[in-house]
Amino acid sequence: MSPKQPVLPLSYMCLKMISNQVTYALSDDEGKYYEVVQEYLADATYEVLQDLLRMILNCITLDAGIRFSCLEVLLREDVKKLDTGIFPWFYYEKILKTLKERGKRLQQLNLKGVWVRDYPEELTDLIENLPNLRTLIMPHMAGDEVIEAVCSLKYLTILDICGEACYTVEGIRKLSSDRLQVLDIGNFGKRDICQEEDSGPELVAHIMMNCPNLRSVKTYSYTGSSLQIIYEKNPSYRTKLKYIHDTGTTLNSMEAITTLCPDLETVHLESPDDEVLGKLSKLRKLHTLKLVKYSAPELTGYLRCSGSQIQVLKLSRVKDVSLDLSLLCSLIPNLVTLECFQMKLTYSDSSSYFMSLQNVEFLYCDMSDDVIRFVLMNSPFLKRMVVGCVILMTDGDIFRLCAECDFSNLEELWFSCAKWLTATSVELLMGHCPNLKVKAAGRRTQETEFLYTGYSRTRKDLEDASAIYETITRYKLNVKIYFEKS
Repeated sequence: MSPKQPVLPLSYMCLKMISNQVTYALSDDEGKYYEVVQEYLADATYEVLQDLLRMILNCITLDAGIRFSCLEVLLREDVKKLDTGIFPWFYYEKILKTLKERGKRLQQLNLKGVWVRDYPEELTDLIENLPNLRTLIMPHMAGDEVIEAVCSLKYLTILDICGEACYTVEGIRKLSSDRLQVLDIGNFGKRDICQEEDSGPELVAHIMMNCPNLRSVKTYSYTGSSLQIIYEKNPSYRTKLKYIHDTGTTLNSMEAITTLCPDLETVHLESPDDEVLGKLSKLRKLHTLKLVKYSAPELTGYLRCSGSQIQVLKLSRVKDVSLDLSLLCSLIPNLVTLECFQMKLTYSDSSSYFMSLQNVEFLYCDMSDDVIRFVLMNSPFLKRMVVGCVILMTDGDIFRLCAECDFSNLEELWFSCAKWLTATSVELLMGHCPNLKVKAAGRRTQETEFLYTGYSRTRKDLEDASAIYETITRYKLNVKIYFEKS
């Protein structure tokens, strides 16, 4: 039977209770209880304050004025991590001022929820007054002055300045750091990172040379072209990159990638040229591979050579050639995660098994229900399966699956469009899968908010909603279900 509703951790319950009391006390516009709350929390550790701030500031249903009051009162100088959450525009300047005054020892700052690009001087001043920052997240906000301030941060290892840039080519060329390891920059699918022309691969290559300890360049999807530019100038140079994303990869850029980045662990290629995939065999540390619009025969050739080192495989947008899942069983024996998007899936050998597979996602794929049965029955350690396609499985099919397999490790099963399944299937799965837990999403109907087992559409929404509700109530199960109308 699926596990009963577990008791919430005492730490979470205490945190929730205190956060409720704090927000209630600080909801007074006159601020009568500010000093009382500060005195009450004076002996609390900075970890407690961090957790309270995270819970309160990210509660979008809470009034912005109350959340800002909590920020003013709870942000003590020894707090190290802060995520501002989402605020209306008229709080931006106040937030920057508060952070400057009270957040002097911050090591991690996430400004995603506040659009402070309209306050470049205040943002620059804030960064200059936070010398201990190790992580700074501020997409769409950085201008030339801000980049210059970032360069003064001696301990910064993670920087997110992706999105529409405010900086110029001249400004971003000043970005230099020996400690920076993760840089999030540019936009998906765009070669230029600035609004000016000639701000593409060559400029990114310059930044990579100025930041020699980079492990990852995120968002920007033409990193291979940048590496080719570096390779042509200095073939003996070696990067420390562990992740790369490239589009339209040529043989020349692939040669640069495999030569300059021997430590690559994750590779994401979109529309690579012919014979490019075969070169991946030079990367001995590669364990995660994501391909978009690739050559199926070339992928098979690579996997025959180096498939044993792949643990995560993500494939997308190849509909003209079927992907034989049973062939993957033999070519990738250590596969843990498989994701397919807009693919044609099939299998040819029902006796082959995925002996390491734990996570599966099939989204908008052309496949039969037999493929789903094959994966469920031939993956003994499967924990999570998401099927974002129309399936025609019935309660009888679920019954037969449960009779033939124990599903002892299955924790999440999501069928986004299974219109022939009823409450019977849900009860079967809950009774047969001892570890079926869940978190999932879907459009809610009847304003019913349950946890989800993977059952989302029924022929008789109202009747089945009632039946499932009674089952959940009777057994007090830790299961959520979302209903979607057909």
